[in-house]
Amino acid sequence: MAEKLTVLEAYREGRLALPTGYTLEHGADALLLRREDGSVVAVFSVRGAISSDVAKIAWHDHHEKSKSTA
Repeated sequence: MAEKLTVLEAYREGRLALPTGYTLEHGADALLLRREDGSVVAVFSVRGAISSDVAKIAWHDHHEKSKSTA
């Protein structure tokens, strides 16, 4: 049976595909999804976060940001 990685583990191992410049930061009991400029896109619970949800929000934000700068 495959081992289930936490979001933070997946990110650290390069298994969480985020847009270029987006990072995941661990703080207290939260994960902060940040843009390249350091602004926070979303905050997730360390225990309840799901990799696919984090990636979906990051890519949605990236596309919306791209539209607004075009």
